[in-house]
Amino acid sequence: MLRWAGVIGFAAWLAGCAALGMADDGTSVSLGPPGRGALLNPDELPVSGEGYWMPPTWAHRGLRYGTTEMVAFVVHLGRELEPANLGRPLAVADLSPARGGPSAWHRSHQTGRDVDLLFYARDAAGRPVVADAMRRYGADGLSLPGSGAPPAHFDDRANWTLVRAILEDPVADVEYIFISDDLKQRILDAATTARAPADLIAAAAELLHQPSAGLIHDDHMHVRIYCAPTDRPLGCREAGSLRWYKKSYKYRTNQLHRATEQALAGRLPPVLPLPLPGLLVRGFVPR
Repeated sequence: MLRWAGVIGFAAWLAGCAALGMADDGTSVSLGPPGRGALLNPDELPVSGEGYWMPPTWAHRGLRYGTTEMVAFVVHLGRELEPANLGRPLAVADLSPARGGPSAWHRSHQTGRDVDLLFYARDAAGRPVVADAMRRYGADGLSLPGSGAPPAHFDDRANWTLVRAILEDPVADVEYIFISDDLKQRILDAATTARAPADLIAAAAELLHQPSAGLIHDDHMHVRIYCAPTDRPLGCREAGSLRWYKKSYKYRTNQLHRATEQALAGRLPPVLPLPLPGLLVRGFVPR
């Protein structure tokens, strides 16, 4: 009885929010923490789009749903990376189930704010490899046996290009990029070799993070964005520290300046220092 009373009370609370225009505004709602939550009114990511694709393994799972901000974030990433001369599309794996909650493949990914991205790779001759499997990589950048895919090399430059695009994406602010410590170091070294701005390298060093428990993420990059400001009053919860979010204004000063210049040149939409409300980002999502 207490359980059902809680469910009825929660439904009544949502109804009250809708009456105030807080929930029933046509945008998604991310509820709870990433490992114990739900997703309302999600957007669906098409299995392919400009600059990205979802390999068959993940397209068939159907975990293609996310918040309005997350889906727009992925679509925008594809568009930004498409002209970057990387030689192959961004490979996108799982987002969340249509209603959020647990799935057979993930303990997190429950609230529409998580996405897995496959690493860029090259073959022994240095040619780009289209990512269609999760290869595990060691500290030397060589793929480890056991993935069932042909051997490949971790593409340091291309993966730094991806991380930079994530950091500079104007649609949503990133809370974590889960990745193994060895591969994190390769990406930071590539950023230094490319003479990337110091603020971007500092941001990457803060956000790239090997999980303290569970898989070390040596076969894919797991990106989690912050709750949209409009979802926090409705129950969206960040599971980690807000330390980076507080620091972001320091590190992102130069990023925002560069992005503003790009916006004026017509390359990007206007950039705001906080995640954009759902109504403002729907223009990124193909219908």
